[in-house]
Amino acid sequence: MENQNNTKTGNQVLLWIIFALELYALPTQFYLLLENPEFTFFSAAVRFFSFFTILTNCIVFICSALLLFGGRWTIGAFFRKSTTITAITVYIIIVGIVFNLMLRSIVDLKGLHAVVSEIFHTVVPVLFFFYWLFYINLHKVSFKIVLRWLLYPIIYVIYTLLHGIYTDFYPYPFIDATKLGFQTAIINGLFVLLAFVVFSGILVFISRLKAKHYT
Repeated sequence: MENQNNTKTGNQVLLWIIFALELYALPTQFYLLLENPEFTFFSAAVRFFSFFTILTNCIVFICSALLLFGGRWTIGAFFRKSTTITAITVYIIIVGIVFNLMLRSIVDLKGLHAVVSEIFHTVVPVLFFFYWLFYINLHKVSFKIVLRWLLYPIIYVIYTLLHGIYTDFYPYPFIDATKLGFQTAIINGLFVLLAFVVFSGILVFISRLKAKHYT
């Protein structure tokens, strides 16, 4: 009983930390965009939600909020599913890996920009992975579900490329069709999707091992 109480307490504390970090970082990042005089509120909102990082951290924020406050809401039940949380874990891990391996060396962020970037790309991905690993009762997950998880990044890549055609704005250099050419941008997008498949497979494999261990 004591061990269960400690586990529940650790679960809640970690969720609260993730929730508080996102509650601070997301509005702060939007405020920093609005400080740029070239943006209206609408154009800042469009630019804000053009980043996979922002979209995924919003999903993490919604998930943590519903896990803390969702109660018996239907949507809360969806976000309590181990498959849903595993998918979100894949998404936020990719956010961290892509930034730290491919983008960190080419950006020079200062002040609040650096603070919120670390929250989005390092702190939250690590904390949410720990939450998934230590506090989620993982059931045996089929590898077939990975195809469903790919829907979100596929839609994002397609939207980003089409949006870039009309606005000439690409949020990430590896899918900048203006500089790289459309063919190269698509190939790079496919490599990113492959990374989603690989890390989805790894997490599904871990979940199956844990489910087998506890049965």
